[in-house]
Amino acid sequence: MFSKGFLKKNLRKIFAIVEKEINLQLRFKSQFLVSLLNPFIQFFVFFFLFGAIFTTQSGFLIGYWNDSNYLLFLFIAMSISYFQPIVTKYTQIFITEKYWKTLSAIIMAPVNRFSLLAGILVSQIFLNGIGVIFLIIIGYIVYPISIVNLILFLFTFFCILLIFSSIGLILGAFAISNENFQNYYVVFVRFLFLLSCINYPKEIFPEIIQFVITLNPFYYLFDFLRLAWYGGIAPEITLNYLSPFHIISFITLTILSPIIAIILFERIYKKYGIVGY
Repeated sequence: MFSKGFLKKNLRKIFAIVEKEINLQLRFKSQFLVSLLNPFIQFFVFFFLFGAIFTTQSGFLIGYWNDSNYLLFLFIAMSISYFQPIVTKYTQIFITEKYWKTLSAIIMAPVNRFSLLAGILVSQIFLNGIGVIFLIIIGYIVYPISIVNLILFLFTFFCILLIFSSIGLILGAFAISNENFQNYYVVFVRFLFLLSCINYPKEIFPEIIQFVITLNPFYYLFDFLRLAWYGGIAPEITLNYLSPFHIISFITLTILSPIIAIILFERIYKKYGIVGY
């Protein structure tokens, strides 16, 4: 389907984007260090909160969160937090390129949309991967699971990063054409993350809020990631909480997000062009 030359050419484009983004990110060491430390701050807030709840109430359950597994779930939440900024990273890059007046060059050919999607994703994996690898190793030592469950977890985690990148590309398209309009989409995406229960179980909310949360596909995505690991520890509990909505949301978002992102990018760019020069 693709010639050897075609693949080689686009791999070069992807690696060029990766090299460029890594060099830009590492120009200011303090900014890079802060990005590594921010998830720790969030982690300790919830660590002390849930630690206090489960310590003072022995055997207490919040959904399937308890005193023996909440630390694992916070490790997973922290891993997601390292890569959550990918959602806004494309917007930052495109706005910078727009004001440098180099944006049209990097998105001239349609295939460059895929190169951008892959290149920025790979660069972020390289930059943030150290912290996540550390967390996964610690999690594996404290909460050992089978290799099958670990592979499932890593595969699910990568698919979530792909979804983050796809959302970022869509927001970036609006940043090219209408920076004011894209702010509304940023607020909407943040609202989805807020009700996705990355750092906490949905059961801490009133029933009406829980119902709203169950309408959010992000909730099933992050819950599926937790259950992918927890299934190797407590398979019976995992099966009780795993629903068809988890699997459908995961498969649908993984497959459709990149496709929709590329299509929307094409349409927005062709209709509005680059606004702001």
